[in-house]
Amino acid sequence: MKDRFELAAIGAVAGYCLWGLFETLPHMIGDGFLLLALTVAASVFFSVLMALVGPERPLRAVLPSLALGVLAGALAFLAALRFDSVDGFYDAAHPLMALFVLVLIGAPFAAAALEEKQGWRHYARLFDSAWGIFIRYVAGWLFAGLIFLVLLLSDELLKLVGITLIGDLLEVDWLRYALLGAVFGLGVATVHELRDYVSPVLVHRLLRMLLPLVLVVVIVFIGALPFRGLSDLFGKLSTAGVLMAVAFAGITLITTAIDRDDESAAQVKLMTFAAQAMALLVPVLVGLAIYAIWLRVAAYGWTPSRVIAAYIALFLVGYVVSYLWAVLRRAGWQARLRQSNLYMALAVGAGAALWLTPLMTAEGIATGSQVARYEAGRAAPEALPLYEMAHDWGVAGRAGLERLEAAGDAPLVARIAEAREATSRWRFAREEAGPSDAELRLALGARVVVWPAGSDLAPLLDAMNRSVLQRIERQCPEAEPQACAIVLLGQGADPLFGKDALFVTRERVMSLERQNGGSVYLRAARAYDAEGAERAPSDAMLARILAGAFELKPMVRSYLQVGDQVIIPYN
Repeated sequence: MKDRFELAAIGAVAGYCLWGLFETLPHMIGDGFLLLALTVAASVFFSVLMALVGPERPLRAVLPSLALGVLAGALAFLAALRFDSVDGFYDAAHPLMALFVLVLIGAPFAAAALEEKQGWRHYARLFDSAWGIFIRYVAGWLFAGLIFLVLLLSDELLKLVGITLIGDLLEVDWLRYALLGAVFGLGVATVHELRDYVSPVLVHRLLRMLLPLVLVVVIVFIGALPFRGLSDLFGKLSTAGVLMAVAFAGITLITTAIDRDDESAAQVKLMTFAAQAMALLVPVLVGLAIYAIWLRVAAYGWTPSRVIAAYIALFLVGYVVSYLWAVLRRAGWQARLRQSNLYMALAVGAGAALWLTPLMTAEGIATGSQVARYEAGRAAPEALPLYEMAHDWGVAGRAGLERLEAAGDAPLVARIAEAREATSRWRFAREEAGPSDAELRLALGARVVVWPAGSDLAPLLDAMNRSVLQRIERQCPEAEPQACAIVLLGQGADPLFGKDALFVTRERVMSLERQNGGSVYLRAARAYDAEGAERAPSDAMLARILAGAFELKPMVRSYLQVGDQVIIPYN
């Protein structure tokens, strides 16, 4: 009962503190990288603390939890500096995955070290700690979900008789966070108390039953390769991901089969044979995954996702080499596998920490690769991931675009500007299929008749976005010279509208209006006769404008002045 009270109290405090971080602290320090670091540090601290309390007393569990929390917060801050904003950090996702792996590995090592001074070196303690934390957390979240489901159903039931107390309490944000933490802690403590009945043994037994099935699938896959060939296998981007996922599943199933020690390991010969066979076949999957990654990199260069895949493959190589060595040595192979798992867990944890430091930046590696490919003439401008560099690859991507601008020609520079302005990858890719904005502006500059003759049309065209350029281009076909004209209203016009222009074709007249942001948009223009009645433009209007048979006249109208403010009606 004491453990339940302690963990419920810790959970309530954790929920309240996280509510303060999410809801209150942003108003004090902003929502920048410092808030991110504090949020990560607090989340990791409380998560590890609740994982350790139960087997250990709260005071003993505070120090390792605090150490992991501070480490995770500091690494999150370093990783966030690669991006322009916190949103970029979250959108990239891989820093969060590295933090998750770091905590996932660090918590069992901390638990084993608390049990015994050198406990982190004992595979059996690590195995029990890792699976014990997993079971307690799964059961804790399941219990919390059930409690909230009961509360919501109870609230709906009481509302039928006009009682809204539960709903009113749940609408209080801090109370909702604290209650969620408390019931989660209560669930974790209860599962720990019943550890003799709720243990990972059931999960191990169920996973072991999957090992022969997965082994058969892998054998069929490898056996079909000589008949199927490799050409279709590597035609998709996800090939390496699927191969590595199956390899990771195989390693996990082998780990459950050998268990914590020889006494707990699978005794059925079919299971031991399946574990040994899987250990011998997993290297084939990892080798094919590495080959798939190499093909993509050789053809298209590095991207963050390919750097991530290669980094994961590096650690999978460590697993498969150690597994091969253990199985081929035959005698004592299970003990060697367990020792390999311990060392590889340390390596993966260190690798996750390294991934979050400036020494290992996926975006920097990818940007350097893409810029080098262009500078070496191995990549055309349209093959460069310009949108990703502008929006997804953080500070390194922006620096790469600046290098490309310095070394590239005018169309590439224009395309980079469009990538920066694009609101979505889909829209940028769609625009990339046609002529670039720079090409459209160049074509229209030569195709459109401008008045006054000899005026520079470039500033007006530069202020138009792609949709306006395309609308004008459709109404000024290249096969029909002098099919349209633009009349600049700067000379003789009312100074208020001196930056505007009129776009004239054989069928219509439209207004080119400059908005507050400086962009130019097409608007409908109306024609009036001498009596002020609206009428359609005449068929001869374009011919007369092209001949210069017109004049610009300022329009004088009344306006309202209140103090130093002037209000002018404009339709």
